Amino acid sequence: MALPLDPHLLQLYLVAALVLTLAPGPDSLLVLSRSVTEGRNAGVVATAGITLGNLIHALLAAAGISALVAASPALFDVLRYAGGAYLGWIGGRALWSALRSGFGRRGGEEDIAAKPESAPASAHRVFLQALLTNLLNPKVILFYLAFVPQFVAPALGHVALQIFLLGAILGVIGGLYLLGVAALSAGAARRALSSARVRAVLDGVAGVLFLGFALRLLLTDRRIA
Repeated sequence: MALPLDPHLLQLYLVAALVLTLAPGPDSLLVLSRSVTEGRNAGVVATAGITLGNLIHALLAAAGISALVAASPALFDVLRYAGGAYLGWIGGRALWSALRSGFGRRGGEEDIAAKPESAPASAHRVFLQALLTNLLNPKVILFYLAFVPQFVAPALGHVALQIFLLGAILGVIGGLYLLGVAALSAGAARRALSSARVRAVLDGVAGVLFLGFALRLLLTDRRIA
């Protein structure tokens, strides 16, 4: 059975989706930081959580629920504040980890193996954090509402199904890209993470970026920025 999608619009959509997927954001930063600090498996688990979040966004957009949230100032603000607070919490934890583990220590760099490490987060926690990071970002809702419908062909019918399929395709493309991020960043970080100071710097950079994403989200409105 052929998919109810216009072939020409689908080609344009795939190119646009690929370009947009490469743009940095909280999702890619989360996968990168998890992969670098905890290994490839943590990055893969985070990717699974984000991909599920994108599929849920696609389903909500197809059902019209995302449009209801975007049209309601109260609902939008609740989601915006919750998402900003959650990203801020992630950033604050990363900064605290950086300050506690590496910044301000005497004697320069030290071997992580010489002192006990904090236990890595469980796969369930990593998955849930990634899922919530994606779901609590109202800008993702606005993106699915403003971007995906441009490539729907109403003449083919099944508009809701087209929206879901296009959204799902976007989620899969993003998931494949994030898997690549997880694999490459984990491999490149093995030697660097033998230094407590380097690991602290990475945590500090991630913390600042997450706090920046949180501030940007708190200052956003119901338009794609």
